[in-house]
Amino acid sequence: MKHKLKMWFAYFTSSNYLDEPNFYTEEELSWSTQITSKSALLKLEVEKLVKRPDFALKPYFIDSLAEHDGWKTYSFKTWGIEVNGTFSHVPILHSIIKNNSNIVSVSINTLKSGAEIKPHHGDSNTFYRTHLGIKIPEGLPNCGFKVNEEAQPWKENELLTFVDGNLHSAWNYSSTERIILVFDVIKDEYQSQRRYICFRVRSFLVLQLLFEKSKQIKNLPKWMHRVIIFNIFCLLVLLYPYQKLFGTIKKHN
Repeated sequence: MKHKLKMWFAYFTSSNYLDEPNFYTEEELSWSTQITSKSALLKLEVEKLVKRPDFALKPYFIDSLAEHDGWKTYSFKTWGIEVNGTFSHVPILHSIIKNNSNIVSVSINTLKSGAEIKPHHGDSNTFYRTHLGIKIPEGLPNCGFKVNEEAQPWKENELLTFVDGNLHSAWNYSSTERIILVFDVIKDEYQSQRRYICFRVRSFLVLQLLFEKSKQIKNLPKWMHRVIIFNIFCLLVLLYPYQKLFGTIKKHN
């Protein structure tokens, strides 16, 4: 078991997080082979799915991070809750998720030509976020990903893994769309707190959604945001048995 770092959560902990390496290699992550050993098959599954006429991605819900719907997502699982009806065309992906309880979120992410995702700190330091390259039009400098001051290219069928709490950004200045498959994997040292972490992150995501919908809520004092997020947390705990059976009420990443 690795040494536990103090839990960090966005907004309520600190605006900065710099306690871990920018990127992790596959050799450092025991679970990575579960994904990379099936990477070519996963790529085929995703490519077939996105070509279906009934397939639709949605713009990421925080408008300030990417302009003109440049960043879109499609969720299979979001913070411990599977999104019903999304796995019928990706049986290999579903099998990987079922066999690793620490994989708490999975989604397809696209970044259209000319789009960028602005630098931001993610949700927490309690999990790894890993990108599997599906369709990567170019490498650096035109298409890439940066954590703090270190830039790396995506590569098809390979993983790019980092800790979401670190400052990160992405860009695609190529002429075609970039597609990746994103996994959020709880660190082994936090496995016993997996459900708490999922509720905590989902609570903040709902709060961010409220910020997007209402400037009045966003402009409230921070202590009131704490009260709101506590109530959201309690509501999510109450809803968990229902959502575990029937899927998410509101999809988010």
